[in-house]
Amino acid sequence: MKIHLSFFIAAIVFSSCNSVKIPKTLGDTSNASSYGYHPIDPLPVWTENLKEREIDNGVLLGSMPDETIRLAIAEVTSDGALKFGSTSVGVANHNYVVILDYIKYSTDFFRVEFINEEKGEFKVLPRYEKSEIENSYDPIIRSTDDGDAVVPVYVGVGLRLTANIMVNKTGVDLGNLFSIGANASSNNIAGTLTVQTLGISGDNISSIIPMPSEINPTTIQNAILALGTIKAKLYDPNTVITPRAVGVYNYIGGSSKTINKFVSSILIERPKLSIY
Repeated sequence: MKIHLSFFIAAIVFSSCNSVKIPKTLGDTSNASSYGYHPIDPLPVWTENLKEREIDNGVLLGSMPDETIRLAIAEVTSDGALKFGSTSVGVANHNYVVILDYIKYSTDFFRVEFINEEKGEFKVLPRYEKSEIENSYDPIIRSTDDGDAVVPVYVGVGLRLTANIMVNKTGVDLGNLFSIGANASSNNIAGTLTVQTLGISGDNISSIIPMPSEINPTTIQNAILALGTIKAKLYDPNTVITPRAVGVYNYIGGSSKTINKFVSSILIERPKLSIY
């Protein structure tokens, strides 16, 4: 447990000391704030046991080969939507949400087809069709030419630290967790801190999750310790692992309506986790 905990804390400290902003990958575009990784509330998925294996935590987690820690910063707009962007410096009298995700995942996807690309209008292409068997659906076999873009969906489990912040003084570094705590102590910001599990539960987990609390250096440290402790229990047989859709990667731009449409699509047709 100490090894896992030390690794997790080291990763957070390394990220914070370097004022990590939203992760940059080939899909990010600096002039379109909705491009890139978007954390979503965990949504149900379905698992496909291809070899009819006996499933335990080791098998489930083994089907999620990738792990990452991502930091996303969003400004809360006047209509209550979250505008994710590359800005990491807080402006006075503005509200922000800072989300730190640790996810262990596999990647599924869905295709979109533009109706009016200039206006950002699109439809999500269905992936399944009703089969001849009652209450059963078959996958739609599509060619590589179908659709105009592919949207990755991250399927797995994870941990999420969310800071809801009201900035009182311009210049707060929102990309540095410990700076956020220090600024809270100086009354430069105010807000709350929440720890959330994504598809990880059980009696041994529930007792570790701290209650939501105001932001200060102590609560940030306690939250990071809780995340590290929970991460160390992933393979514990008493831990309940339930794969979820935890994020999407937006390649097509658009406003928060784009992400809302992605979420609706995921709810209508669940992403898949394949177990080999």
